Amino acid sequence: MEITWHNNTCFTIKDKGATLVINPDSKCGKLKGDFVLSSLGENEKLSEVEGATRIFDWPGEYEIKDVPIIGFQAWTKSKAKEEAGDAGESTIIFRFQVDGIKICHLGELGHTLTSEMLKEIGDVDVLMIKVGKSSNLEAKKASEIIEGIEPRIIIPMGDEDLESALKGVWSDKVEIMDKLVIKSKADLPEDKTRCIVLSKAD
Repeated sequence: MEITWHNNTCFTIKDKGATLVINPDSKCGKLKGDFVLSSLGENEKLSEVEGATRIFDWPGEYEIKDVPIIGFQAWTKSKAKEEAGDAGESTIIFRFQVDGIKICHLGELGHTLTSEMLKEIGDVDVLMIKVGKSSNLEAKKASEIIEGIEPRIIIPMGDEDLESALKGVWSDKVEIMDKLVIKSKADLPEDKTRCIVLSKAD
């Protein structure tokens, strides 16, 4: 499996049987894929992805090309009872499995996760979380979410200095890669969390 980051919250994930694209926008260039995941649902303006036959932009369970996908309803602002104000726009958390690797993309999440949501999300190998000033999550909330999910690999997303932003949230030990390649579950760390910042693809 191969993960490439293009811009902001946009990724391409490839395996032998399928290529999926998450949140393609105009800054990502020309992208190819079999299907698209949209974390902001119908509110999001997506760029066309060559070859894509389906766009999934709603919560629920579905499967395409042997990739099981679950979409969870979430919000761009806190919905805590003690906080005033609305919950902002809805966003979708996607959890899917590619080549046996469990991936979770948090979209534009703006609140901590309830115990029920953490249970539904379950075990996660690779977590994609937006960090930095453009994120809807302040550093403390982002840290709480990571602690709750306990992923084996963290990949930050956003439109600023992701290395510095991730260090402010989780760890000073950050790896820089052009793309992440995971050949099997054996490539995943067992007793630590790796923090990997992907370079923006051309």
